[in-house]
Amino acid sequence: MAESLVVSGLVTKHRELSGLIEHHSKEIERLGADLTHLAATLKLFSPALDLRTLRPKEHRERNAFFRPGEVPRFILDTLRQSAIPLTCQALAERAVAAKGLANTPETVGAVCKSLHSRVKALADAGTLCEGPKDITGRTWQIA
Repeated sequence: MAESLVVSGLVTKHRELSGLIEHHSKEIERLGADLTHLAATLKLFSPALDLRTLRPKEHRERNAFFRPGEVPRFILDTLRQSAIPLTCQALAERAVAAKGLANTPETVGAVCKSLHSRVKALADAGTLCEGPKDITGRTWQIA
């Protein structure tokens, strides 16, 4: 009995994965045809353009933790409310609590990674500056 449940589950998973492969293969073919048409059109308008010099644009997945534009607002609001400068780790822990996410090391690490890149961008823009060093790393405060 247990073997039939395992087998049926594996058959279902096999069908799902093969369906995904077929779907994505068709999508790759469609995108390849679109790229061929676009290359021909580019050659019409700019025959001297060497298409081999065009680098592909990196495709990035957005994180599911924050809406667009929410990260800088969260960072600045949290630092305004805090009496002391905070590390990215402390910001991530507060974000996980505020969002009601599972407080696991993986979740906190992923949120910390998202916040860290934005903290550095805010520091480069002059909105944030480094605070005193903490045991765990750099701290940040509003400039």
